[in-house]
Amino acid sequence: MIKIHNFNEAHQHYKQHKISFRLLQDQAFINLGICQYQNSLITNPLEVTESAIDWLMQQPEATQDYSEYLGGYVYVCETEQDLMHILGCDLDWAKAHDGKWPNVTDIAMSWDDCRYLDEVKGDPQWGIFVLCWNNAGGPMHYVPKHLWTKARVYEHIKATNPNAII
Repeated sequence: MIKIHNFNEAHQHYKQHKISFRLLQDQAFINLGICQYQNSLITNPLEVTESAIDWLMQQPEATQDYSEYLGGYVYVCETEQDLMHILGCDLDWAKAHDGKWPNVTDIAMSWDDCRYLDEVKGDPQWGIFVLCWNNAGGPMHYVPKHLWTKARVYEHIKATNPNAII
């Protein structure tokens, strides 16, 4: 599993071909909103350009620790084992399992954010899980398409948003 502490680190992972441009765009979109990027009318992550990322890399927010303002780090799952680290909240499950929280492979749960990441063209390649464990937010997990069945992504999206058209 790749653990990302700040946007600068995400950019380094992208340059090293460890994460895709699509994941970099998603994180840039959040960071551009935080530092109030004034040079464009970006309304979604797919509109984030290399020039917007270059601008962001010059801002202090690029090195600010994600856990301080997002409430957790960003994780990119690579293996089935990584999915065991994506914990959800189900009180009944925890009570029946000695206080242990369920992971995405155990049961379908509702999340603060659980969806497919849109692509410019073609089918989505990534799913996202976010559960806010504190006032700032919580960790964000990206799950690649080849792990969706094991991660039960479709079930989690339906539990999160029963009216979602998938």
